[in-house]
Amino acid sequence: MATIYSEFLLHKFVNDFQEEEKVRVDLPLKTNFKEICNILQKKKFIPQDLIEMKEWLYAINDALAECNRIAEDRLAKRRLAPTRTGKDLWYLYKTGQRLSRIRDKLHNMDEAVEEEAITSQVLLIHNENMMDYRAYNRQNNKLNNLLSQTKGNCAIGILGMSGSGKSDLALGIFLNSTMKEVFELMLWVDLSKAMDSEQKYECISVKRKNDFDFEKISSNSCSGIELCRLLNEDFLNPPRKCLVVFDGVWHVIDGLNSLIEEILNSPMNGSVIITSKSPGVVKKLLPKEKSYLHNIELLSRDDCWNLFRRSIRRKFFIDNDLENEILKMKDEILDRCDGLPLAVKTLAEIISIQIWKKDYWTDESVVKEIRFRVDVHDYHTLKKIIDLVGGVSGDVQCILRTGGYYLDATTNNPVALLKKVGHICFTELLDVHQSGN
Repeated sequence: MATIYSEFLLHKFVNDFQEEEKVRVDLPLKTNFKEICNILQKKKFIPQDLIEMKEWLYAINDALAECNRIAEDRLAKRRLAPTRTGKDLWYLYKTGQRLSRIRDKLHNMDEAVEEEAITSQVLLIHNENMMDYRAYNRQNNKLNNLLSQTKGNCAIGILGMSGSGKSDLALGIFLNSTMKEVFELMLWVDLSKAMDSEQKYECISVKRKNDFDFEKISSNSCSGIELCRLLNEDFLNPPRKCLVVFDGVWHVIDGLNSLIEEILNSPMNGSVIITSKSPGVVKKLLPKEKSYLHNIELLSRDDCWNLFRRSIRRKFFIDNDLENEILKMKDEILDRCDGLPLAVKTLAEIISIQIWKKDYWTDESVVKEIRFRVDVHDYHTLKKIIDLVGGVSGDVQCILRTGGYYLDATTNNPVALLKKVGHICFTELLDVHQSGN
């Protein structure tokens, strides 16, 4: 909920200011608000940014409301009190300074994590090209049983807010060893970067040559309907017993509902899983028959705390004293997470880094050696991350361990590097020290 509520605060400020800007020419601190609004509209923030920004967003929303009140009071009393009171003038002076500090922080954050333009892309991944990852979730059993009871012929819509673990839940089913006995073909289709039906997509199907090398076997610029034709012609013909996961479906894509019906009603009776945060989208895409909607369950406070402590204890730089220091913030941490796995892991990153900061941490003249884990599910994305880190640091090693892939790299600015990788996937810093020590 921390990231979702921060997004709400961000959009609330932008919308409220734009409305005030239209109707109120004498809004106090208008220039300050305008500068902040421009930065917020320009940049796409990752979860780590949003949680860090939460208090700033509270402050600018409160300041906008108070400035609106001051303008209203002045308008109502203009004949009696044409100038502002000393109290209001002092408030505007102090608030203007605070807004300038927030603007500078947002501006610096924007420069540090400026994101490259992303072309709309659809990634098609065979089951054998996914990493050996397991999303341990008690909800998996419920959906696995559903697939077994229907003999692998049903459509499942997994619904939940951002950061609630929809993809992890689908992945736990997709990589379950029993599913390989049920389905002849298993295909993961990442639609999270597909904006709408009219936009052209780069459709990529990859074949893995080894752990870190790929050859692209098909690439087509196509619309939503053509995407469905590509899937149908290249993967579903001749008909096979298949499970197709459409991950990150934020919009209704023309032709996708017809493709889903073909999969369900084919001679081999396949299955479909859709993950989305929009119930309306899922209901439009899935047929009334053979469909099941699953609202993802949020973590309990105990589960949140256990996940948080596991994240903290994986870090080499967190000793018992620092862990006890973090324990004092338990209630505040749980209140901010509100059952979202991504918020739990993100807060573990932010808090552990803030508590443990060596003198050289932000000194770009000092070279650091870092180790971090990347939360990726397929080799294509892993290769993309390795190329990015190698381009920045010039030296990167990738190690496969229990729990995922660990990367070792050298860099002058670990925060900037991790945030660049954070635009691709969740990253977990495990160790950092001065190079050569």
